Amino acid sequence: MIEFNGKFRQQVYGCWLGKAIAGGLGAPFEGVPYSPGLTANELIMDTGPNDDLELQLIWLVFAEQHGLELDADKLSAAWLDIIEYGMDEYGVAIWNLRRGLKPPLSGHVDNWFKDGMGAAIRSEIWASLFPGKPDMAACFAGYDASVDHSGDGVWAEMFLAATESCAFELDSAEAAFNAGLKYIPADCRITAVVKQVMELYNSGSSLENVRAMIMQNFGSHNFTDCIMNLGFIVAAMLFGAGDFEKTVLIAINSGYDTDCSAATSGALFGILHGPESIPLKWRELANDNISVSDFLEIDGIPRSIKELTARTITLAEKLNSQIKANDCFPVYQPVTEQDYPFAASAWQVITDVSVDEAEELFKTGQGRQIEQFNGIHLNLNKFAKNNGSIDLFTWVTVPEDIDCRLMICSATGMTAWLDETMIINYHGRLKPLPAFHRTEGGSTVAVSLKGGQHQLLRVRLIYCRPPLELTVAFSDQHNQYLTDVQFTAF
Repeated sequence: MIEFNGKFRQQVYGCWLGKAIAGGLGAPFEGVPYSPGLTANELIMDTGPNDDLELQLIWLVFAEQHGLELDADKLSAAWLDIIEYGMDEYGVAIWNLRRGLKPPLSGHVDNWFKDGMGAAIRSEIWASLFPGKPDMAACFAGYDASVDHSGDGVWAEMFLAATESCAFELDSAEAAFNAGLKYIPADCRITAVVKQVMELYNSGSSLENVRAMIMQNFGSHNFTDCIMNLGFIVAAMLFGAGDFEKTVLIAINSGYDTDCSAATSGALFGILHGPESIPLKWRELANDNISVSDFLEIDGIPRSIKELTARTITLAEKLNSQIKANDCFPVYQPVTEQDYPFAASAWQVITDVSVDEAEELFKTGQGRQIEQFNGIHLNLNKFAKNNGSIDLFTWVTVPEDIDCRLMICSATGMTAWLDETMIINYHGRLKPLPAFHRTEGGSTVAVSLKGGQHQLLRVRLIYCRPPLELTVAFSDQHNQYLTDVQFTAF
């Protein structure tokens, strides 16, 4: 049983300190699709805001307000009222919530990034509030993650929360990982990557071979993919062997979501080994400071690591005193496509003709068909045949004039026109990454839409073959999805 004494205080402080320092060390290399090959002398620390830590400041405030009554719906209020992130799964979740979808649907519908790292990085608050109670830590992590993730994206945070909760009572990362696996499905990809990394480590395999296995079996072109990055975290903790800089270097030199993998590794390291195991030079550079984004300059947010630690401990003791032996909290249940109403868009589709013929057929109404698609990700498999062409036409309508951004991406060559003006001509053939701030497989361009008018959007795809998906979406200037755009075929 956890005693809320000096040792626990040191563990919590080590958790938050390790999170802040390691996240800052990993931030300068976030997104690199290769190993930076750094040495300890080449580490540099970004002391600016990081979502890995600052989102958990909001969760602490909400947990102080709601106690054990906190759930996914209450956490959703923060996304609607406080959080201003528009990127990736964050932006999709906010958009879904604004459209009236509640968790877990908000984390699932139209969410290409449902397996991103955005939830996994928020696990420490639940572990620290429920130390030695991995079932509770995993439960609240599930509430949290279901707002903006689905499936493995939720299992990732639940696994880490349970692992870190167990770590308060264990003496090794491997023991904590094995304990954490009990709280997620045995057949999910998070379980698979964790087990395979541990098996290779225990068989004496090299770190290089472990990373190669992760990339071969779980690699993704999306650098924020949680399965791949969870593998890097496990490898960093095992091969780091209780050395902070070595652990963080392994996480960073694995590449991809380096700030997240380093930050999570640093937090787990701090729980297991305490703050004194973190080199003094990094503790001095952190200087007990928490940097936050402008939108978090609000009353009630902890302003220092020591304040965050003290309030975490106070609340942990309070919550654990309120838990009754027969308390039963629901376990996260994934949703399927049958569980929500589709938001359909309508397009006129013409296949396998020249660019001029497609325009003429559209104008005359010949050789075309009306197709309803569910959401912003258009499944075109049934039209993608024999490396032919697909021309799609839709009328875009918004209620008021707006200067906005249009994202179009697909894994094949494309050209797009808005009211007969070419706005995109892309033939890079990259795998699509539908994020306004880092679009791959297409482009994000600035456009102006006129309120109440039907503006013709046309997309032409060439050399089409399955599998083929096209993503079309509009955002404001801050990467927040527009909720009132209509796509009609008439």
